[in-house]
Amino acid sequence: MNIDWNQLITKAMKDAAVRNAHLAEIQAELSSRNTKAVTQIARIQDRVDTLGYGIEAGEASEEDEAEQAVLQLSLKSWKGYKFTLGKVTVQATWPAAPVWPLEPTMPDIPADPGAMATETQ
Repeated sequence: MNIDWNQLITKAMKDAAVRNAHLAEIQAELSSRNTKAVTQIARIQDRVDTLGYGIEAGEASEEDEAEQAVLQLSLKSWKGYKFTLGKVTVQATWPAAPVWPLEPTMPDIPADPGAMATETQ
């Protein structure tokens, strides 16, 4: 009987493969959450800026100003969320059991070109 020792797979090797697969899964989750946060921040920031143009031009209504104020609060929440995501990998439980920050709610943006593009597809 010939044994090909190059084909040997030990328990330690199997355990390492499981850990590596888990790490890849958790890293993908972190990347996905970061991408979503960046997208949401950009959407909100664009609307805040657009409303700001109307306010600066003296053409915005009180409703526009109120919408901007609400969106600025939401923007702050999303930026805080994004900042907290950046600290997930330094948690003592990383990568075995990361504690994900609570994702803020996405405000309704009536004139959101990104949302309108997905609705028409």
